[in-house]
Formats: sequence, structure tokens, C-alpha cells
Amino acid sequence: MIALIGLKTFLQDKLPNMTADKCHLFIVNGTQAKGYMDYTVRLLFLDYRSDPIEVIMLIRSWLKSQHLHLDTTGNDLQISFSSEIIDTDTFDLEVDFPQRDKIVMDEDSYHICPELVWSDSKGGFIPKGSE
Repeated sequence: MIALIGLKTFLQDKLPNMTADKCHLFIVNGTQAKGYMDYTVRLLFLDYRSDPIEVIMLIRSWLKSQHLHLDTTGNDLQISFSSEIIDTDTFDLEVDFPQRDKIVMDEDSYHICPELVWSDSKGGFIPKGSE
């Protein structure tokens, strides 16, 4: 989830009607097995008044720019959304998408490991997104 911190700032810059107090980032469900944490990220936009498709497109473009747009099988992430209507122009929008982190844990702490990818130019594995 640490890698997602910049997403909220990115959305604030791209969506001028959205304020920080109206956008919340959560982990809502997850599992941990074999050193990996698979979880669902939820972005909650309160009192939203703009195009929900624009939000999804912006999230997808940011995830792609951060190399976080593929699932474990190498396919594009499935982004889902739901809304609760407040009035004819306003709704609360929830946008969900899966993420996965490699986590090394001991009794007192944990460490999130970046995913490694092969780099021909460097001749070895490097952290994903650093090329």
C-alpha cells in the first residue's frame, strides 16, 4: 500500500473539484500466504459531482505509470466501482482494485520488498519501475 500514497495527490491535481477530505484510501480485504499480501484497495470519493469514468481512467493511467496495473497473471487489473446516489448531481463513489505486495516478516516487524524485473540494459534484476 505504500506505493499507492501518491495516487491521492495525483487525483487531487487532476480533479480540481476533489478535495483531500473527500477522498479516502483504504485496504478493505486481503489475504497473506507464502510471503505475499494480496489485498483490495478502495478509494472512496465522498459527495462526488463529476464523471466516474474519468476517475477510473485516471486511476488506471497512474497505476500504469507506476507499473502497478497488472495482476498476478500479467493481465490488466480489474477496476470495479459502485456508487450511492445522494441527489441528482451528487454521489459517493467507491473504486476498488486488487494489489499484491511481497512481505518479509519477523516477530517484531515487516518489510515490503519491491517486485524485481529483468533489465537487459543493466544485465540483471532491478526493482520494478526503476528502469
